[in-house]
Amino acid sequence: MNLAAYLKANSARHQFIEKPTTHHADEASRASGIPITNIAKTIVFVDPEERPVIAVVRGDRMVSRHKLEACSGMHKLRIASDTLAEKVTGYPTGGIPPVGHRRRSPVFLDTEIASLGTVWCGGGTRTRLVNLATADIVRLAGATTCDISVPG
Repeated sequence: MNLAAYLKANSARHQFIEKPTTHHADEASRASGIPITNIAKTIVFVDPEERPVIAVVRGDRMVSRHKLEACSGMHKLRIASDTLAEKVTGYPTGGIPPVGHRRRSPVFLDTEIASLGTVWCGGGTRTRLVNLATADIVRLAGATTCDISVPG
């Protein structure tokens, strides 16, 4: 998947930065110097039938499965394997952006992320971050804003 082309084609303001390879938001924060509270992590969950649902939360927070299940109406959610997450989104874990996924899946944006004007996200690879307007995340992903996080 070409994230830059997708963002350009959909008129989304964006800025990429390169960083050392990382897999988790706290590592990305240290590698890039961007505060963890300005980084969003995109996590793929699946139900028992492996139907995906995507959660986007601030880097210093965790997804509450209970809250995500309540918001999504899906039950018995678990974090998808790295292989399944890449199959659904087209991007490797540690680089998954909140938009431009291979398969259209429900996306839930935590209210704390929605309150920010822009946020740094996975840039499509483990060596890149992208800055996106939260309004563009909602528009492009068809994201639902909901309280889905708990302190990390």
